[in-house]
This record gives sequence, C-alpha cells and structure tokens, in this order.
Amino acid sequence: EDEEEEEEEDVNGGLNIRTELDNLLVKKVLEQEPEMLPCHASASPLSPQLSSLGTPRIGPSIKVWDPYNVLAPPPPPLFSRISSTGEHDRAAVTEVYFISHGECDLNLRPDLIGGRCHVAALTPNGKRQARALAVFLNSEGVRFTSVFSSPLDRARSMAVSVCQEMNFPEEHVQSSDAIVEMSLGEWEGFNRSEMYTPETLSLIERCQPDFSAPSGESLRQVEFRMVQFLNGTLLGLTEKLRSELLPSTHHNSIARGGFSQNLPHSLAASVHRPSLTRKKSGKSRFQVTNTTGGDHEGSEEIFNEQHLGDINIKSSSSSQISTCIGVFTHSLPIKCLLTGILGCSPVMTHKICVEDSSVTVLQHSWKTGWQVKRLNDTAHLRLL
Repeated sequence: EDEEEEEEEDVNGGLNIRTELDNLLVKKVLEQEPEMLPCHASASPLSPQLSSLGTPRIGPSIKVWDPYNVLAPPPPPLFSRISSTGEHDRAAVTEVYFISHGECDLNLRPDLIGGRCHVAALTPNGKRQARALAVFLNSEGVRFTSVFSSPLDRARSMAVSVCQEMNFPEEHVQSSDAIVEMSLGEWEGFNRSEMYTPETLSLIERCQPDFSAPSGESLRQVEFRMVQFLNGTLLGLTEKLRSELLPSTHHNSIARGGFSQNLPHSLAASVHRPSLTRKKSGKSRFQVTNTTGGDHEGSEEIFNEQHLGDINIKSSSSSQISTCIGVFTHSLPIKCLLTGILGCSPVMTHKICVEDSSVTVLQHSWKTGWQVKRLNDTAHLRLL
C-alpha cells in the first residue's frame, strides 16, 4: 500500500510540474513579440505559395503571406525572343490608315439598298475629296509602305487618285476581298421601303448581330473577316518588311540613330534632305507650300520613288521604327472592325460615325496591342 501511495504521489507531482511548465510556456509565448512562423511553399502550383517580396506599405524587409502570388514577379513569356531583334520588335510601331471612299452614286440614292453594287462610281465631289485627302496626307508627311484596296470601283478609284498625288505606284495597290463592302445579297438594288417592312425590322432587331439578308452577310461575319485581315495580313506584312530591311546584325546601329547607314543610298539621302523640288503636275488645284522668304517655295519631303513601296521609316527621339499602311475600304467594314478591336458587340456599329473620305488610324505595338489613334478624321475637307 505504501508503494502504491508513493507511485500516485509521483504521478500527481509529475502532472503538476508538467502543468506548471505548460502555463509558463503559454505565458511566455503571449508576452513575446509576434513573429512570422516559417512556412514552406508547396510543390503544387495551385497551393498557396510564400512570398518574400515586400510592399510599399509594409516595407521590403518583412515577409508577407501571399496566398495568390499577388506580389510575385510576372512569369517569363512562354515564347520569349532571345534574339537581338526582340527589343526592336517591341519598340516598332505599325500605323494603319483606314480610308473610307469618297462620295459615290449610292449617296445620291438613299432610297435604294446599295450593298456592294459594283457599278457605283465616285461622283465629281468624291474625286475632289480624294485629291484633298492626298494633299492633306502629304502635308502631314505620311508615306505609305503598302496600300490595300477593296476591289469595288469606288474604293479602287479613291486609292488610285490618292496614290497618284502621293507618288505611290498604282501597280503596287493590292486588292483584297477581305475589306470589301458588306454584302446584302438579293436585296441589293431594291427599294428600302419594299424590303425593310415592320416585320423584317422586328426580325432584324431580334437576330442582330447575326441577321443576314438572303445570300448576304451578317455584321458578325464582316467583323470577323476585318479583324482577321488586320491581325493576319497586315501584321504578317509588317513583320516581313522589318525582317527584310533590318537584319539582326544591324539592329544595334539602328537603335543608336544610325539607321541611314544601313539603308540604300538614295533612301538615306532623302531622309536627311530638307526638301526636294517637285514639278507641278496640274492634277490638283491644291498645293501645300512653305515660304522661307522671297518667291522660293518648298514642297513637302518626298522619298525616292524606287523605295517608296518597300519600307517607310520615321525617325523620332525614341528611335522607333514605324510602318505605315493605307487601306481604302468602306464605312461599314471600318465600323465593324472598330467594334471588334474595342471588344463590343457588332450591334454598336450604328453608334460609330464614319463619313465619306474620312480617315481612321489604328496603331499597333507589341507592348500595347491595337489602339484607336484617330477616328473619322475629315480635316482635309476644309481644303474644298
């Protein structure tokens, strides 16, 4: 019995001592300053990961628990370019001038459903708008690298007229079905009042943007082919031009501003030449001059015609390489393209104004993507 009592006392004493130690440990933990407990990142990418990055509010020396990797640096791109051309590709800028054709015969018959209507031609006023636009673009120093046109006569005539004034070879104007006017199928040429009955208008409103006339196109289809033309044809063309003109071995000298050393002599000379004299062709009654004194007139800078259709380079303080492309098309395809770029429904095309002979400029770089730089610019009409 004595032995059992002694064992019980030992057990009770041990429990008391352990309880006292636990109390002291808890008291010590509560009194000490809080600290971040060590945490080991899980091997699974879906589990919360530890971030040792600081924030401006907390300070760089404090470890922060970052469950969703908000503070982590962005991962490297999946297909990163490890060549010397990468930096210059990111700095390169592409500008696309979308030009709506001038006034045509369809504008004089608003009661008819026009659509593509291959026989519609530019009116005398539309031709004057084309010449005024060419003079205005020349005054801004615009030099087209390439020119695309809708195959319809009114857009093609607009492109040829502008290119003649800008000394761009007519034979280099490329036709593309991707930028043609929206097809209204079997309705083209009919009276609007006959086709657009109240029942038809109600059906159009319910089905937009996927409604199409018999054998025609819908707004969504026009948007799709325009965006495909922009991202496929035009961006592919600019990449090809840059790779041909700027080999990787010469990119460093171009970035330092010495790009004229790698260009053909005639093009390099025209870049640094202040002005060249130009014969008055008599094609247009518009003339842009700057008077420096006396009776001397200097026209806008003109690049050598041999290289005009090959590449256009604009030197700036940032030494960015710019490619400029002209696209002569119609107002509705331009509207559909804008809805695609802005990420809104093609139904919103009626909220966008694109007038005859207007200029809409889109700008692209690998850093920002596509941006709308100018919309429905008709400043050249002040020359009329």
